[in-house]
Amino acid sequence: MPESTSRIETTHIDEVGRTAASSLQWLLENRNLKGKASHPITHNNKLTLFICGQEAFADIAGEIAKAEKSIDLCCWGFDPGMELVRGNSTTWPRGDTFGDLLIDAARRHIRVRLLIWHDLLGSPMVHNMPGYSHGTSPWKNSGQRFDDISAKGSLAMLQDAVARKERFSGGYRGDRVRPEDIPMLAREEYCYSWYAAAFKGLFGGLEIRLRHGDSGAISKSIATEINQPRGLTMGEIEKPGMQYLGTHHQKPVLIDFDHQEGAKAVGYVMGLNSVTDYWDTTAHLLDDTRREQGGTNEQRECLQGMAADGGFATLKPYQDYACRIDGGRALIALYNNFVKAWDRAAGDRTHAAANASVSRELPQGSPPARLLRKAGQDDSTVQIVLTQPEEQDRTIKEIYFRAVTQASLAAGYLYVENQYFQYEDWAQHLLAERKKVVAAWKAGSVKAGKSLEDMPVMHVFIVIPVPERAQMVPRTHDTLAALGQHDGMTGQNKMIDDYNKQPTTRSVRSGFGITNEVEVKLPDVVRHSNGINKPGAMTLESEFGLKVSVAMLNVSAFDKDRWRYREIYIHSKLMLVDDAFMTLGSANLNQRSMAVDSEINIATDDYRVARDLRKRVWRMLSGGLVDGGGGTKVEIITAFKDWNNLMQSNRKKKFDKSGNAILKKMRGFVLPLEDKRSSTIRLG
Repeated sequence: MPESTSRIETTHIDEVGRTAASSLQWLLENRNLKGKASHPITHNNKLTLFICGQEAFADIAGEIAKAEKSIDLCCWGFDPGMELVRGNSTTWPRGDTFGDLLIDAARRHIRVRLLIWHDLLGSPMVHNMPGYSHGTSPWKNSGQRFDDISAKGSLAMLQDAVARKERFSGGYRGDRVRPEDIPMLAREEYCYSWYAAAFKGLFGGLEIRLRHGDSGAISKSIATEINQPRGLTMGEIEKPGMQYLGTHHQKPVLIDFDHQEGAKAVGYVMGLNSVTDYWDTTAHLLDDTRREQGGTNEQRECLQGMAADGGFATLKPYQDYACRIDGGRALIALYNNFVKAWDRAAGDRTHAAANASVSRELPQGSPPARLLRKAGQDDSTVQIVLTQPEEQDRTIKEIYFRAVTQASLAAGYLYVENQYFQYEDWAQHLLAERKKVVAAWKAGSVKAGKSLEDMPVMHVFIVIPVPERAQMVPRTHDTLAALGQHDGMTGQNKMIDDYNKQPTTRSVRSGFGITNEVEVKLPDVVRHSNGINKPGAMTLESEFGLKVSVAMLNVSAFDKDRWRYREIYIHSKLMLVDDAFMTLGSANLNQRSMAVDSEINIATDDYRVARDLRKRVWRMLSGGLVDGGGGTKVEIITAFKDWNNLMQSNRKKKFDKSGNAILKKMRGFVLPLEDKRSSTIRLG
């Protein structure tokens, strides 16, 4: 990345002591220039961090219930039937649903605006709008219900219909519905009826708009990337998949923005989707009836390398984060981001009401007065950054690259927890920046009386899931390979080795009996991997001053008379650096999030926020063994060592043949990443 994001400053040197004081610029200072700040850096924000859906969704539900004027929701997907707060009931509904909360708000005369990504091809594939993208024929009944729509009403209606043994259209018979199927059938009907009523404007002040990716803007954004996605000319679908299936992946929430001049304004930036899959607790139980009831996939679910043992009853455990912002200037950026997207979506008249309101971006200099309050000691400095192809905004990419550049000047830790670790350009940037630092150290260490052994080492913690599709293995493999961390991708490694062992030519007989030797071309995936310089551990430390660890997450529990293990799916988009910088939000570490899908992240250089979250996360994932203490050099070195030892210990327990609880129960959730799959097709 060009150094266009930093601000040039003059630092004065004490000529006697030969010392100077300066501060690192973690945020994008040149996006905050006076009078033309495209991405303002604001200082009066109160931040609260939530880990996992139980914490975050409960807080959002509470604020929706207290809302007095407005609720703006920007979603990748919306599930009216998901319960934000869940009780001990084992079946739906376990509490008030998201749809019911919004109906109630609209009935209180609160303006509710719901902006959702929808694509005619993509949405039915990913099921992001239950009741609209799929599940549109509940009970094989073609009718629509608009009266008294509520979750409990749908459940009671189906229970009554089954008791009366009603017949539905399509030959579907109520007397053949199993009692255990009633809750999920009622859920399907509820979501279907909710969307039908919402799109007809029957919920009063609740309005929905849909938006889809802009292929022209996406193509222009992709063109700026150094490494282009592979297209049809190379026999791959990666590029057209990005161009024509771009999503709007943002999920901020903004409540009562200008009510009482912003006195009660609150917003959220998060990775959590408003779909039931994303609700989980920090305990990440093996099977938790508060998570949604599973289906065929869960019944067949089994970890790689483990014998199938009956599957699971509920959806997978999910790991993710949310950040709450109270009463600060950063909420102005959230508001502007929403209304610009809302106005663009007005062009899609498919379901927009005839009298759909248009909200202009906040006029310069006239935000709610209470949001302009003076920053206090407990407030945080914040910058909201985006990926927005329609505006050619790639500030999330800028902040990720800038953080690496700044981190390289120090030598503490870099913690990345992300759903997709598939951006090789970022890994190469990390190496390039560290190589500069090491070279400078080598050049000046002798004069300073230091040796190479004294050089500070950066400890990189990477926590990622097994790629969700085999076609995502190549990009993950290559990004890890750039850091010399591809050993766990055993399937891809073997496939590449097998291709490289094959003859480079083959004999082809012509029509005249002449035999010609023809070059055998390797798949592009193999050729690309062959071109990556894969540093070993010694090289990584001596040339780049790096030590790297790559973990995945599993949960272990004694279940059904045996020890069982299950993947914790990492949906997180979190980066922490040296307790000096944090960013989280909707953006994954892949090309799609950096240039294709709309995304929104929050970034802060508040060391208190970063340190507290680091300690909470590391303790949770390590079962209380590791938290890094005060983040000193010695403490991080110890934490890195203990973290890696725990990963290996947990792996040994996972595959131990003993039934002894001491030998089988893991501590925490971390293990070395392992994936036995391979692919010559890329899906970024």
